[in-house]
Amino acid sequence: MTSVRSTIYTYQPASWEVGAMPEGTDRRALLRIGGAALGAAAATASWGASPVAAATADPPEIVTPQEFGALADGKHDDTGAIEQAINAQRTQYRIVVFPPGTYRITRTIVIPDQPDENYNRIQLRGYSTMTNRASVIQVEHDGVGIDVRCSLAAIHGLAFVAPAKTENNRALRFAGEVNTDDTDAAILECTFVSFKLAVEHVGRGLYFSHNLVALCTTGISLAWPADGVGGGPVHVPPYGLRKWLITNNHFHSPFQAIVTEGAEDADFRGAIIQGNLLDIGRRLLIGSLTNSTISGNMVEKGDNGPIIEITSGGHNLTISDNVLGGLEPPLNDGPSAIQFSSGVTAQNVTISGNTFNWLNHSPIRFENDASKITIANNSFDHWNLDGKSDAAAIRVDGKATAFSVIGNVISADPADRPPIMTTGGLHGSHVIGNASAHVPLVAGTVGADSFVQAGPGRFNRMEVAQPLGAAAKVVSTSTEKPTVGEDHYGSFVVEGNNANPGVKGGLRVVPVNQSGSAATELLCSTTNTNELVSMASSATGLIPPADNARDLGSPDRRMRTVYAHQVALAEHAPGALPDAAGHVGGVVMVRDPETGKRGLAFSDGDAWRSVALGPKV
Repeated sequence: MTSVRSTIYTYQPASWEVGAMPEGTDRRALLRIGGAALGAAAATASWGASPVAAATADPPEIVTPQEFGALADGKHDDTGAIEQAINAQRTQYRIVVFPPGTYRITRTIVIPDQPDENYNRIQLRGYSTMTNRASVIQVEHDGVGIDVRCSLAAIHGLAFVAPAKTENNRALRFAGEVNTDDTDAAILECTFVSFKLAVEHVGRGLYFSHNLVALCTTGISLAWPADGVGGGPVHVPPYGLRKWLITNNHFHSPFQAIVTEGAEDADFRGAIIQGNLLDIGRRLLIGSLTNSTISGNMVEKGDNGPIIEITSGGHNLTISDNVLGGLEPPLNDGPSAIQFSSGVTAQNVTISGNTFNWLNHSPIRFENDASKITIANNSFDHWNLDGKSDAAAIRVDGKATAFSVIGNVISADPADRPPIMTTGGLHGSHVIGNASAHVPLVAGTVGADSFVQAGPGRFNRMEVAQPLGAAAKVVSTSTEKPTVGEDHYGSFVVEGNNANPGVKGGLRVVPVNQSGSAATELLCSTTNTNELVSMASSATGLIPPADNARDLGSPDRRMRTVYAHQVALAEHAPGALPDAAGHVGGVVMVRDPETGKRGLAFSDGDAWRSVALGPKV
């Protein structure tokens, strides 16, 4: 083995002590020994094995800034030492480990790309976690801390801290020089404190997980190279802007967690924004987005604008299971929760299972036409706290087409407005199964091809704007006996909505006894008024109302004229005729027991009288 002279570092509580490494010593073996001691002294990052433990693997080489003179004491300028350590690892699969300490830098450190290497996978690794700042990069200049210009770089377990937020300070910038579009940065278990912008990412592909972003104006900026990129259709917009995995991060007091900048019409896509906590977090996302999901995020204090604002794209999105709102008054200053801005025509969007709370305006707002929108199983509570007359739980400033609004629970509006408002009307849509304190549910025109359940919480009333072919089937699962005379078991009634003569009618099923026998009531309006009259049919026959006032016809005549194709009378034996007094005006057919011939009998109230029959027809 070739003889080398190097340096060994052993971790002590206060500093790293430097000693001579004897000639002929296997440097990798000593790093393994030192790694075991360091692993016992420092916390292991949650993303897997400790960085120094990775020194046991071949072929990756591992260096530390201490090998090039870094002291990591928070006082000494370690900029040059870090640059040398990075430059020593400028081939793929190389790692720079930052043992615990504070590394003070006073100018931008550049990780250059390699002209002949499209996939430079350099890694910077420290011992910090979301809750522990062990390996600290202290950025003391008004600019970028580390400028990463190679693709596929990874930053693990480093804490980036600025003494104060300045106009241009940024912790990290990723922008590839050779493979300009396919940056694919990975940032895990890092901390960013007091930056104007924590992470600037130019290109496509970001894995940002289990990080803490605190006291920064903006957490992540996603952008596209201003000069564009080469490559085929999967590398250029619109499809090129994809691959964003932003999960399980804690954003503490940023004005906005995620923004997209530039190339707005190209539609940033393929994003999973999930499980993030915004603690006094204000805004989760501002910018372009399509073909993506935003789920399971918690925003405690949304203000300074909509919590999720889609400024372009707005197609094929799922926004689900988030808690979006502000703080309780008087601290509350939250506007809308989800807003599709005026330049966006939203389409194929599902908004489900979210909780909206303590908002000053409309929880869900479309500032343009929208179509194929599902809004289901959300909870709206304490919204429109400013009492705006143009606010609604769901507001569409345009035409709402193919909306499905199902199963939402909506609290009362302080302005006492309907919870759903459209300026261009509701078309080809249905609004059913929602619980709301306000009736009607919809303000604005409801198109003839839409269905709105007028009464909240029950399917006991339906509204259509124009005559439609319709039917309703009600299946009762009740195990209790029916209540006589109450129409709990199904009905369909059409009625006008004003006092003028109009269409009224339909069918109502009413139990007539507790065994479940029912009468079918046929309802219709009179010729000249909107008075509703009825006739019931049951197992006992055709039943007029008891007072005869609402029978078909007039009070003095139960039925004026009956047109029938054929009338068939039941046959009675002379000794088994019903009581004549109870069937005044009744006509029955009887058989003469002596002759065996059939004839008619008529009741005059006292008795049944035979009616002579004429010759055969």
